[in-house]
Amino acid sequence: MVRKDVEFINETSNVAIVTLWTRKETVLNKLKASGVAMKVHAVGTLYTAYGINYLLHTLAERPQINTLLVFGADLSESGEALIELFRDRNPPPGLKLLWTFEQLKPLLETVRIVDLRDSFRRGEWRVLLEAIERYYDTSPTFRKPLTLELRETPVEGWPMPVSGQVVSEESLLRAWVKAVYAVLSLGIVKDSEYGERQKQLLNLVTVFNVYGREIVLEPELLRYFPEKDFTSHFNSLLEPRKPEGVSYTYGERLRSHPHANDQLTELIHKLKEFPETRRAVVVLWSHGEDSHSREPPCIIVIQGDISQGYYNHTVYLRSNDVYTAWPLNAWGQLKLAELIAKRLQLETGVVTLISCSAHIYEHDWARAWDLVHEHYPALSTFTRDPRGDFLISVQDKKLDIEHRTPKGSLSTKFTVESYDDLKPLASLLTPEHAFYLGWEARRALEKALKGEHYVQDKD
Repeated sequence: MVRKDVEFINETSNVAIVTLWTRKETVLNKLKASGVAMKVHAVGTLYTAYGINYLLHTLAERPQINTLLVFGADLSESGEALIELFRDRNPPPGLKLLWTFEQLKPLLETVRIVDLRDSFRRGEWRVLLEAIERYYDTSPTFRKPLTLELRETPVEGWPMPVSGQVVSEESLLRAWVKAVYAVLSLGIVKDSEYGERQKQLLNLVTVFNVYGREIVLEPELLRYFPEKDFTSHFNSLLEPRKPEGVSYTYGERLRSHPHANDQLTELIHKLKEFPETRRAVVVLWSHGEDSHSREPPCIIVIQGDISQGYYNHTVYLRSNDVYTAWPLNAWGQLKLAELIAKRLQLETGVVTLISCSAHIYEHDWARAWDLVHEHYPALSTFTRDPRGDFLISVQDKKLDIEHRTPKGSLSTKFTVESYDDLKPLASLLTPEHAFYLGWEARRALEKALKGEHYVQDKD
């Protein structure tokens, strides 16, 4: 349940102030300094149009309020939606109300809205003070009591498309659980070309930090997919022959493309000849066959790269069923990257999958949530961040932070005095690493201010 950001002052007053995005404390301090605070019932923010539901609930609970003064920065047009609702007696487009218009009619017809947003923009605080004096009533007429139950229905899908969620992992199982969790939590609900609804997250980026290690098939994965399915999927990537009656196979597109022939051999040859190349690209799409096909390939592009002695492998998938197909796709590309690296006499570095339409079909939603719940610890298991490590020490009630590479050498050293000093660095890290750094920095600063000894990672 969303917490109401409201400060109640004089609960017998009929006047309340809506500050929109402006901090309520800023307005309240002005009222106190001007000696009119006790003529105001409450001061509260309104960050989103959806928050109007909570404002209406407050009005229903407090029938003595008959005047709302709207004074603050309207950064999300929540103020505009509020004014339009009371002015037109009709919800504006995009405002989802928790009650019917008939239920809200007693409020909409008895509460006065005074729009002072322009005065706020001009910095005219006197206009707010004058409005309080004008509308303050020592004996207001009360509305009849109104009961509105504040019961939110959880959203079925995210209300707007989200793109670019990143999963960074060393484990295939944990990466799958995190990918499923991301789609279920942030996916929008939309129809599909197969007549079934789906949850879709745009451009889910999964990064496997291999760096010469072996990614294994964990036993838990084999409860969901037979081992032979992983094996046969990888083998199919290398088989150039396409069975009769099949639209395509990845092996055909990789080894015997209708226009590009054996692209795998060409990719390896190009990387051997020019290790610095950015042109080692495989295209699995064929315009002649796929533009009008009902079953076009999901993997569209593979690009190889050699950096710092590692072979790095990036895959673009136009469409990816994250619950039923993603593990097989990911495993196949991990093994393909391993094969290419061996032929280049290198180790595998980073394997990245970019799933443009990462989706889960409705018939799998319940099973997908069961997967997440069963393997929930996977969401918080520590995964090493290749962006390095941090050593924190306290000097003169300030923090000295050393950024060390994964090989231990010093990258940078800097002093931290506030949250803002950490934000640029946190933007470079995986989320769990950024949380860790913030947690430890806060703990170190608290110890420093108390004059206590700080030891990193203790407690």
